[in-house]
Amino acid sequence: MISLIGGECSGKSTLATELAATLDGVFVVEQLRLFVDEHGRTPAEQEQAGIFKAQVAAEALAEQTARSAGKSWVIGDPAALMTAIYSIAYFDDRSLLDEAVEHQFRYALTIWCDIDLPWQADGDQRDGPHERERVHRVIADVVASEHLDVLKVQGSVNERVDQVVAALGSASRS
Repeated sequence: MISLIGGECSGKSTLATELAATLDGVFVVEQLRLFVDEHGRTPAEQEQAGIFKAQVAAEALAEQTARSAGKSWVIGDPAALMTAIYSIAYFDDRSLLDEAVEHQFRYALTIWCDIDLPWQADGDQRDGPHERERVHRVIADVVASEHLDVLKVQGSVNERVDQVVAALGSASRS
């Protein structure tokens, strides 16, 4: 399984979609996006744990689907870890972090999308470039403090796909 982390409008969904096509994998839909679409609002603090669990469950279902279809890769957009990161960034709540970090060990590769792409509005889904930068700093703190192994990607979608494919190739030769 491959997971993606990154602030809003950092190219996670676009990259995940491209990776699913390139690697003939199964794409895991972002449960936070589904929540916002369904409720017409961002989640409250007490709803974060449910979103985290929904993301983990969606990954498990995607793994079953991938096995049934003979596909090698599941691409999580984003990693369940992002719910814990959003909880820290928006609510100063670290209660999901330990479980999210433990869950990270399930992934063969965690991709951290840099914020070098232009920010774009997306209705109720995005807070703005200032929040993207703030969340990016929270991600950096979590990655460093939890000693997470990530592949940080930058550049165009094609450049990012190439970086991931190269990393996967290197990992399979290790």
